[in-house]
Amino acid sequence: MKPSYSRRFFLRLAGMTAAAAGAAPRPAFEVSASLYAWDLHDEGIEKILDNLQQMAAVDSVYLIALMHYERRPLTSAEFPHNPVRKMFQAEDSRAYWLPDMKRYGRIKPRLSDFDWLNQTDWLWTLVEAARKRGLRTGVEISHTVLDQERAKGEFIDCVQRDINGQPIVFGPTYPICPNSPDARQYVLNLSLELATRYDVDYLMTCTLPFMRGGVEKGGCFCENCVKTAKEFGFDLVKAQAVLKQKPTAQPELGQWREFRNESLARYYKVMHDGIHALPRGVDLRFNDCFNGAAWGLDVKRLKPHLDSIRVCDYSEQTGDAARMQDKRDWLTRERAAVGQDFPMVSAVAVRPKATPELIREGVKIAVECGMNGITLGHYDGAEFPMLRAIRDGLKATGKIG
Repeated sequence: MKPSYSRRFFLRLAGMTAAAAGAAPRPAFEVSASLYAWDLHDEGIEKILDNLQQMAAVDSVYLIALMHYERRPLTSAEFPHNPVRKMFQAEDSRAYWLPDMKRYGRIKPRLSDFDWLNQTDWLWTLVEAARKRGLRTGVEISHTVLDQERAKGEFIDCVQRDINGQPIVFGPTYPICPNSPDARQYVLNLSLELATRYDVDYLMTCTLPFMRGGVEKGGCFCENCVKTAKEFGFDLVKAQAVLKQKPTAQPELGQWREFRNESLARYYKVMHDGIHALPRGVDLRFNDCFNGAAWGLDVKRLKPHLDSIRVCDYSEQTGDAARMQDKRDWLTRERAAVGQDFPMVSAVAVRPKATPELIREGVKIAVECGMNGITLGHYDGAEFPMLRAIRDGLKATGKIG
């Protein structure tokens, strides 16, 4: 069903955009939380913000506005506090704002199939309520931006292909190729619309990069990559033939890895340059959910094209205290890679099997590793004692009184 746009909606949206100059100041130590459209629909934004501010001292909230296919909650059988439903199957790459389709070219965002989700601009709902409380606001473009139905059909030329030329399938999706001009323009258009029409402080992205692994399973050998490689002075077709016979062949393997790294750096540069050319400032935040080298991600190379990083470590949710060293190690490596002055926040899992003790430890590790904040993962699956442990951890580290 086509969403209806009332004159009142556009007037309120225009007023919200005009108020962008009144954005909330950057906190000395950020405490952010992610929300989904179904959270806002079922619990209501005011109740959610009450819970987050009172229990966890949250000063920043963001909507995962383009979400991938995933059962929610992710780590437990049922939502712990949702008053309407026990679980929700997130749809495949759906948008939860009301896009202005005139802003898009060949590829356009796809709305939810549910009327209770596709008739409301959930990003506007979040931003309006958060700004009234003086909170910072953000928006996330999640792992997949193109649903499988269209990816394997009319946009098959925009997806990644393996060394044998076959479209790559990752779970339920076909990842886009960062070197596809149409796919890259689509993500740029998403970024520009969200940064222009909405009063957000940061736009976060964790789009699937090139697939992890060596040449047998990772990377991309599509026509768009072949063309781009020529621009970089790299003969991908020739290298492909060699690597098919010997996946570890040098110098071809090294050249191929360098090409992947450069391709992803350019992808983020396009997004960063695009939103920073806008009249108002919006930060581009990279949600680092990946083991960088295996996915073609070089954080040092990405740094000039980013404004902040979210390190997506959820060790707390394993329930294993020994895993907390993994968090410390990742944060330490990432901080060393980008330097002491680059803004970074650390995820802290507030979902089962986390415990209050592990959550307090997660906050402590983030502070000791020089993070500029923490970010909760995620409210929909968070039990309230876990949220309260965030506030306790912040008090214990002196981040709040």
